[in-house]
Amino acid sequence: MAALPEVPKIVLAEPTASDLEDLDAMLSRLLSDDATTRESAATEVLEAKPSWVSAIDRRVNAIADKANRDDMRRVLESARTKARTAERKKLEAEGKRGKIETPDYLAILVANAEPKSKAWQDMVSVAAMSRMLATIGTVEAARELIDVHTRFGEFLRVDVQLQLSKMGDKAVAALIEAKKHKAEKIAKWAARHLDSMGKAIPSEAVQTEDHQVLADVLRAYGRVRDPDAARIVISFANTERAQVREAARQAVAMMGDVAGWQLRDSYEDLLGKKPPRDWTWDRTARELFGELDRQRLAQVYTLFDEGTRARQEGKLDAMREAYDKVLARNPSFEHRDEMAEGYLELAKKKLDDDRPTALAALQRAERLTKNAEDKKRIQSLALTLEGEALAEKGIADQVLFNRALELDPDNGRAREALGRLARGETQKKSKLGRWAAAIAIGLGALLAMLAIALRRGRPEPEPAREAEPETDEEQGQDQDDGQDQDGAGPAKDD
Repeated sequence: MAALPEVPKIVLAEPTASDLEDLDAMLSRLLSDDATTRESAATEVLEAKPSWVSAIDRRVNAIADKANRDDMRRVLESARTKARTAERKKLEAEGKRGKIETPDYLAILVANAEPKSKAWQDMVSVAAMSRMLATIGTVEAARELIDVHTRFGEFLRVDVQLQLSKMGDKAVAALIEAKKHKAEKIAKWAARHLDSMGKAIPSEAVQTEDHQVLADVLRAYGRVRDPDAARIVISFANTERAQVREAARQAVAMMGDVAGWQLRDSYEDLLGKKPPRDWTWDRTARELFGELDRQRLAQVYTLFDEGTRARQEGKLDAMREAYDKVLARNPSFEHRDEMAEGYLELAKKKLDDDRPTALAALQRAERLTKNAEDKKRIQSLALTLEGEALAEKGIADQVLFNRALELDPDNGRAREALGRLARGETQKKSKLGRWAAAIAIGLGALLAMLAIALRRGRPEPEPAREAEPETDEEQGQDQDDGQDQDGAGPAKDD
């Protein structure tokens, strides 16, 4: 029987001093008297860090506690009117007519700056922080955006809607939670916005490829205890993704007895029998999750055995595929060290032929291994591959190779790379290149030998022979022969 997971609480951590300092510095530049500084700061809001959410929450609340909302609204309306007038004149100058698109609120506030006005300072700060939250794009950031609408009222509703729309699916979980907001106006607004996004019902809201978004959505349905979502939430309690599986079970724990009969139905569907009548919702949930875990772990061990056999047969790609499935189903699988060895073996095989695969395998091996020395060697090899990748791009970065050698002094690959860099070589010659060079040299030698052999086997022309002087006997013989020839012939009658 599995234990129910701990229910997460919606509590923002205290902002760190460095996050507050960074945020305040950016807002200070945004309020500068210098137009160039303001414009530059307006673009920097897109560089906001996720850790800033707590700092933004503190600064937004500080403004909301003391600001004059009417003055802020007038500043925004004035800047908006000026911007729309400028856009209309631009259209008329081009001879066009049509709907006027209002520029981004932050842009028009920066363009129509009033640095000495407290209302303008508050308004531009809130607009900037709203865009930071949209850029960060977490469920915590979306909650803060909704809180901006709650704290400042209707005049910022449209801008908050625009920022939530930019977040897309990442805003869905916070909007689901807002459907149960204590202010009925906010609850109805959140429901309307979800409908406009096509995420009004649970079956639509869970349609996403982002596992973090899905996990947030499941927990959101648990927090609002939506009975219509219970069956869908339970269906994710046995998914391969541990992150989503845990979120689904947390959602069930938050729903409590609201999900009671759906839990009983799921138990019957799985085991083919109804749970006892005296079981409470939590007993049913624990029994259901326990049986799901038993079945899933049986599959996990089967996959692990398949991967191990593939490794023994030298089929490392098949091993990786099986091990990846094991980790997807159970990231804390007990045979992690054996899997780490397999991933390391795969990485070493792929070092020269497939660097991305080798790096991915090294990352898996590093996460899985518990041995500190093995972890150092793996990190050293990964740094070496990263350094080689930079070297191939013409970037001679010795730092990575030096760090690799610090982690593993026996890393000959890193030492060899440093030697190449010292000689001014940025790229390692591949095996193919070395083979090609060897073949070229061999062919050249063979052709030279063949040419020499052909030259030696060809007969040379004989030199012209000079006529030798005749001896006296040969001359006398020639004369006798001539006389014999002159005396020959038929006799004639006188």
